[in-house]
Amino acid sequence: MKDTAYYNYYNISYRYTSNLPEKPDWKRKLELVDDKVKSNNHDPGSEQYKAFEKLEDTYYAMGVRNRAKYTTVSQVYAALSEKYSSDYYKQFSELEVTAMYDNELNMTLYGCLNGGGNLDDPHLKGEVRDVTEKQAHEYNRKTINMQLCNIFGNAGIDSAMLSKYNMTFSIDPYNYSLKVSGVDDAGLTAMLEKLLNKDNNARELFYHIMHSNRASISDNAKAKYHTLNSFVSVTGQDPRQYRQTESGLVNGRGENILDVYREALKTSDAVPAQFKGTAYNVFEENIKKLLAEGFYRIPDLNLSIGYKDGMLQDLSNADIMYNRFDQTV
Repeated sequence: MKDTAYYNYYNISYRYTSNLPEKPDWKRKLELVDDKVKSNNHDPGSEQYKAFEKLEDTYYAMGVRNRAKYTTVSQVYAALSEKYSSDYYKQFSELEVTAMYDNELNMTLYGCLNGGGNLDDPHLKGEVRDVTEKQAHEYNRKTINMQLCNIFGNAGIDSAMLSKYNMTFSIDPYNYSLKVSGVDDAGLTAMLEKLLNKDNNARELFYHIMHSNRASISDNAKAKYHTLNSFVSVTGQDPRQYRQTESGLVNGRGENILDVYREALKTSDAVPAQFKGTAYNVFEENIKKLLAEGFYRIPDLNLSIGYKDGMLQDLSNADIMYNRFDQTV
């Protein structure tokens, strides 16, 4: 397979321009991580990713030739429009011609098919089947189990020792601090927590649990989680310092959460300058909606998952999404 990479060769203003060619997004998704937790792992052996590889191989040399021949974007568009309007391409369907045009255009402008490519391309023989949701989940869970086993094994923790315990990993939704329960050895518990709180392991595991339980998590709980995480990223404060009052969410110093967010947003690097106005408007709107729903009654996503014999075990997180905003004034 060609070693393709993304680069904005024609400096198109609305596309990201990197200093050096970068690995395409679809290839980045396939990167295998074996020494830390990655929440969403994709199978490189799937039909879809093999099709992406074939398309990049097919159009790689065309893209190189086009960049050597055409110096402007308008020249590229004109040349490819003429090419795919010729009599030769009348043997293909409109969808197929569009796919070939799209794929050659992207390989020319960016050196890769950054989104994977248009799979209606006739260079692909037969239907390209995507993996089912069940298959994707099974592959991802198997890979995360492997990652956890490697994390523990690399630290010298014997799997036979861990097999004695039926553990639960519980993760705070606002600072992603992970706690281990079900182990009667304080030293082992501390070691496991240290390992799982390194390298964003707890955060990635939280994302995996949330995705696995998405059907049972209410829209209000998701909205509360995302809104308060925006607050944490901008202010650095723990949102659980705030209580619901008649004037909104207020902390012990009498500060309203909207005022705190607005002031912190002015100097925060968490949101690009051009989007700060929009970020505040969205935050304000979400807080008001959640207050109207009864903020203190909406559960926090204090998610947990079991771990036994080297495998994660799903739990009923409906019992664990307890509410910490349990006071009103």
